[in-house]
Amino acid sequence: MAHHHHHHSLGLMIKTAECRAEHRVLDIGAGAGHTALAFSPYVQECIGVDATKEMVEVASSFAQEKGVENVRFQQGTAESLPFPDDSFDIITCRYAAHHFSDVRKAVREVARVLKQDGRFLLVDHYAPEDPVLDEFVNHLNRLRDPSHVRESSLSEWQAMFSANQLAYQDIQKWNLPIQYDSWIKRGGTPADREKQIITHLNHASDEARDTFCITLNQNGQPISFCLKAILIQGIKREG
Repeated sequence: MAHHHHHHSLGLMIKTAECRAEHRVLDIGAGAGHTALAFSPYVQECIGVDATKEMVEVASSFAQEKGVENVRFQQGTAESLPFPDDSFDIITCRYAAHHFSDVRKAVREVARVLKQDGRFLLVDHYAPEDPVLDEFVNHLNRLRDPSHVRESSLSEWQAMFSANQLAYQDIQKWNLPIQYDSWIKRGGTPADREKQIITHLNHASDEARDTFCITLNQNGQPISFCLKAILIQGIKREG
């Protein structure tokens, strides 16, 4: 979603993970494979799963081009991970969770395949606790990309983690800057939907403008805004 910003989040994830040479890593919603490849020098093995065959192929050839041999990609969904219990030391998920059809089930699966004291590192944008701002940003993202299911609030993440014996920790929050034109282009958003997005941004309350750093030009054409991003860590504790 924000490739220009991924070095920040990747560096932060790697630092937080405290990787060891014998660790096995699972990356969920692997996309083009950036996260799995970033972790590969520090661990024994990385497996990336993605729901779509196309992304698995893209990521696999990317790994091949880079000559990385301890990474492989396979098809699979977050809601039913094709691995036995207690398989991984570290599980990562970067800017993918808002696409999951059932995020609660996905967190349950993460806890299942994570080893005792293993770490789940989640980077995503999140919704504010205020229901009006929550609806504002989720509606914005769904207008651009119908595959956007929901960005959860931090209290929702906390509840999901504690329901699955994952000790919850906010590692770092930041504003993810979005340049409007390239965001629309990357989303392949049709014109009628873009009209709705422009209207939505123009009708933003002062609080929404403030929260999401919305800037418009004098004709009401969006220039940029930001999403609220976070790295959360969950450490698997005894049930």
